[in-house]
Amino acid sequence: MLKATFKWCKDYVLNAQTDPRDFPKIKDAVARSNQQALHAFSRIAVVMFALALIVFSGLSVDAKMSQNLGYAFGFVTSLIIFFVNKFLVPKYPKLLIWLVYLFNLCLFGFGFILAFVATPNQLTISLLIMFAIVPMFFTVRPPVTIIMYFVLGLIFVHLVALFKPADMRVLEVANMLVYSSVGLILGMYMMRIRLERFIFENRVEELTNQEQMTRYLKSISTIYLCMHHADLKTGLYAEIRSTKDLNQVLNSSLDRDFGRQVVRGIEFSADPDFKDAAIRFVDVSTVAERLKGKRTITHEYLSKKGAWCRARYVNVDYDKKGELPRFVLFAVEDIDEQKRREKELISQAETDAMTGLLNRNGGVSKIKEALHEDKRGLLCLFDVDKFKYVNDNFGHQTGDKVIIAVAEAMRRTFRDGDILLRLGGDEYMVFLNKVITEEQGCLAFGRFFAELSNAVIEGHEDYQISVSLGATFYRGGKVDFNELYQQADSCTYESKKIEGRSFTFFRQK
Repeated sequence: MLKATFKWCKDYVLNAQTDPRDFPKIKDAVARSNQQALHAFSRIAVVMFALALIVFSGLSVDAKMSQNLGYAFGFVTSLIIFFVNKFLVPKYPKLLIWLVYLFNLCLFGFGFILAFVATPNQLTISLLIMFAIVPMFFTVRPPVTIIMYFVLGLIFVHLVALFKPADMRVLEVANMLVYSSVGLILGMYMMRIRLERFIFENRVEELTNQEQMTRYLKSISTIYLCMHHADLKTGLYAEIRSTKDLNQVLNSSLDRDFGRQVVRGIEFSADPDFKDAAIRFVDVSTVAERLKGKRTITHEYLSKKGAWCRARYVNVDYDKKGELPRFVLFAVEDIDEQKRREKELISQAETDAMTGLLNRNGGVSKIKEALHEDKRGLLCLFDVDKFKYVNDNFGHQTGDKVIIAVAEAMRRTFRDGDILLRLGGDEYMVFLNKVITEEQGCLAFGRFFAELSNAVIEGHEDYQISVSLGATFYRGGKVDFNELYQQADSCTYESKKIEGRSFTFFRQK
């Protein structure tokens, strides 16, 4: 019983019987309340002290010097506090708590002046009233008020011994103890009521925010196949959105650990060729470190249904140390349509508009990629013989028909695995995959020249398309694209010395 009473008194004195963990959450509400209270009470004090000065200005000179000193002190100090609170506190919020302390000391200072300077031979009234009412003005932690009252009490007792008549001293000290006790009790009671109100309002706001966040997450989760909120420390998770098939897989196990469940989900949904990489991405043992300093991380994979998906971890909140993410959102999004649009855009950007072949940027990039992957083959470079003559004598429309006819012959001749591109003008390039001997190259060029022979240019049926072709083999090793291009280009120059369709292989000298 005694222990419980002591604990109750301790909680009341230190925290006004409220949970100290709630104080940081209501700090802004307490500050707003104190600023509003300080604005009101300092304005009232300015008016009251000003009226007191006016009233007492008609009294005797002796009264003026003693009484007006206290009123003038209160008026000036309250006026300064009023303006500082109004104009500076919004810019410098840390000033507020010091202004609250200063205003309290202003009121007590006024009381001390009246009690020990103006009326030292009379019973103290104003100061004792201050002891009784000041704690109810603001929301300040109880220990601060208790310490202030203890210090003021010592000062009061000392001044009573110095200035008050001997027959009044005991009564003065007794009155001070009674009034200050009443003030502390009422002040802490009022403060407890205000703190409980602030905490209640904060919890209502948090609950509202949580409900709004839940509704928000549910609304945005419609763009995802599934979404879960997970605690990386405990492994607990909550479903926000899921699919029927995924629920069947997850609910078939009694295991409720998020790390193991998310792996089950990936094993169920991911294409075998993409499964291992996706499992590494969802690994909860490393996700906190990977998310450190980031808002989100993503990974794209192909599902068993052939659709592209994007898995995403979103950092929601940190651990107590504020270093590593603890709470995360895990979501999977269907991006198959996006991938198709991206592929179409890439295709458009890499395609030559006139011929439908790859353009220089798209084709050269693919050839470089093939070389990087060490794909052996034959790089061919060629252009149309006397193409300027065609343009000058037959017109540019005929020239365009020739360019298109060459491209069509290329498509009929070469395979899907080969890389066909128009470099620009009448220049073309081909990379023949897995063609690694001159015999294979000769067969391919023979078929290509035969297709060119069959090409008919409307309006100029007698015209025969002729090309000069240079070719060089890539048989592995540290040979880059530019070197192969120069080799093929030099062979093209040699082929031009030969009349009619011709080709030349590059041979090391």
